[in-house]
Amino acid sequence: MRCETVPLVGPSPGTTRALTRHHWGREGARPKVYLQGGLYADEMPGPLALYHLMHRLDQAEAEGRIAGHVIVVPLANPIGLSEWLLHKPVGRRDLEGANNFNRGYPDLAALAGDALEGQLGANPQANVATIRAAFATTLAAAKAETEVDELRIRLMQASHDADIVLDLHCDHRAVMHFYASTARPDITALLGRCTGSVLALIEDDSGGNAFDEAHTAPWRALRDRFGQAVPQPCFSTTLEYRGQMDVDDATAAQDADGLMAFLAAIGALTDGPTPAHGPAEVLPLAGAVEFMAPIGGIVTWVTRPG
Repeated sequence: MRCETVPLVGPSPGTTRALTRHHWGREGARPKVYLQGGLYADEMPGPLALYHLMHRLDQAEAEGRIAGHVIVVPLANPIGLSEWLLHKPVGRRDLEGANNFNRGYPDLAALAGDALEGQLGANPQANVATIRAAFATTLAAAKAETEVDELRIRLMQASHDADIVLDLHCDHRAVMHFYASTARPDITALLGRCTGSVLALIEDDSGGNAFDEAHTAPWRALRDRFGQAVPQPCFSTTLEYRGQMDVDDATAAQDADGLMAFLAAIGALTDGPTPAHGPAEVLPLAGAVEFMAPIGGIVTWVTRPG
């Protein structure tokens, strides 16, 4: 395993933060898989699952079973981790500008599209390489106006060219579920069987350019602009690891086994656990409904999630 520390410019003189990326496998190997947790810094089930996954990847590396390139960023938001208010982590937005840590990621199709004019041909795989190079150039030249902007850029510099992007989150109270686009239903089904997700919510554009959609939407936009020779080489998803209080080693170890099964099934590992669950129910995100209480008061739950 190779550990990489990426410094972030501090918000004031004398301060600094850093991202830590962990790499397994050879740089440039495929599939490239990027996993991160804690983007909302008050959500810890994902980081704990990644902690257990990292130990399993170390063992797989020692046994020569890493076939692809796996990057894990277990704590993807050092800004949010440091921000507390009245003894509670804020987590979802920064205290300086109320920026949502999971919105506002660079629109790579808009930023790189003009540079790709006249550069693409009839070979889809060659186009993928050309587009990924343009994305890398765009991100290298990106200028951050705020500390949160820089965090967004640094995260995407590691993930923009991945074949698979898994962003691990959780809800307040929930069963295991995930969000995905319409582009790769085969991988959506596989992920459900590996992780034990009850539900897959499908939407191509939920608004705000969240981290997961910032990886799939550009390919769809470039396909609309340049034609059918632009494929969809990236599957990106937000995995919701139940609720915020569902933090224990036994559950996280099972979740890590599920991720290992997924990595093996997509060819990032030469061997691993087999998918242990049934398929997730697939439904449109547009069908989700929020229920609002007519007045303030106390909520009493009569049914458990699921």
